[in-house]
Amino acid sequence: MTALKKPAEGWGEVTEAHLERLLQRKGVERSERGSLMRGFLVPNQWDAGYGESNFFISLETAARFARGFADENPLYTDLAYARRSPWERMLAPPTLLAYTEAMNGATDGFPGCHAIWRECEFEWARPLFADDPMKVATSLTGARIVDSEFAGGKAGIQDYETSIRTLAGEDVATYRTSWHRFSRKKATGSSKYGKIEPVQWTNEALEEVWDEYRRQNLANRRGAETRWFGDVEVGSEIPHIIKGPVTLTSKLAFEFVRGPGGWFVGHEMALELYDRYPALAIPNEENVPEPPVAIHWTNERCQKYLGMPAAYEAGFERLAWYSQLLTAWAGDHGCMRRMQVRFLAFHWQGDAIRLHAKVTGKRVVGNEHLVDLEIWSVSHPRGEKTSVGSATVSLPARPGVVS
Repeated sequence: MTALKKPAEGWGEVTEAHLERLLQRKGVERSERGSLMRGFLVPNQWDAGYGESNFFISLETAARFARGFADENPLYTDLAYARRSPWERMLAPPTLLAYTEAMNGATDGFPGCHAIWRECEFEWARPLFADDPMKVATSLTGARIVDSEFAGGKAGIQDYETSIRTLAGEDVATYRTSWHRFSRKKATGSSKYGKIEPVQWTNEALEEVWDEYRRQNLANRRGAETRWFGDVEVGSEIPHIIKGPVTLTSKLAFEFVRGPGGWFVGHEMALELYDRYPALAIPNEENVPEPPVAIHWTNERCQKYLGMPAAYEAGFERLAWYSQLLTAWAGDHGCMRRMQVRFLAFHWQGDAIRLHAKVTGKRVVGNEHLVDLEIWSVSHPRGEKTSVGSATVSLPARPGVVS
């Protein structure tokens, strides 16, 4: 492996010059998914009917993604079951669309700066089907520099919107993200998070978590039993689910869903990656280059490069946990229509997390019966609210009855 090359001047800094170059791309729709964003489809590899697609979810990928965050919903994993469902085909977890972006704040603009997710929003026009070729395109909708205590005075904000359509032009979903960019060497996370201590679990405390898994996550899946719109009460809380304690293994189980590709490569392919992007990598404990995502994997790297007390879970998985919470409650006949999540705090390695939702309203729009919910997550044992947001789920109404 070659040594890392010296970065260009201004690399790793939030500057007006970087912002100006970035804003030149505002509103430009980009559909070529760069090598760092690929993983579900290599363009021009498929037979007629797939060749125009730049995003494809196979049956295997849908099931692998669901298992990556431990959602055992048979709509994603059992083809025979899915064919007997109201949809008559295999579904994919709805937040898998988080991987449709052609670029985002982690790969575009402010070169060398670290990226942290601020918030995101999904709007689904229909369920997400597996084995369904799609066309996706992403554009930068805005960027700005803001004052930041954490990032040594300045931070960049970048916003993106991705459209997802079938090859026939049918709308599938719209996906929006917002990113926070900052200089790694100016990060002062150690002062902001200095009181955070990694959780040390006793066997007795872990047994309580495992019991909660059995009571909540496994026992409350609605499945084929219809949840009727008229039976839902405004103000009611839906059964929560628990995730964690977060481990390196749980993070890798989710992050490796796409298999080798992008940043997740080794040996000759890693050398090719770092030759192409000489300022991309960070030196690990053995002084060997690894991609920025590897910061998530050890407490020592987060402390060294970000001034944070421990490794933390990626926001992508949190979105999948929310979808598991809501689809398990809605059952096979329900459908996600919208979800917005704002990230407030990290889930540190060792944390357990509870995902909650409360019904805030009901409405009928055209032929759809929509339930609006408030959603939030809380880390354990600190009791810290780590994300907040809202969601909308479509449920069936009993024939002749609307309430």
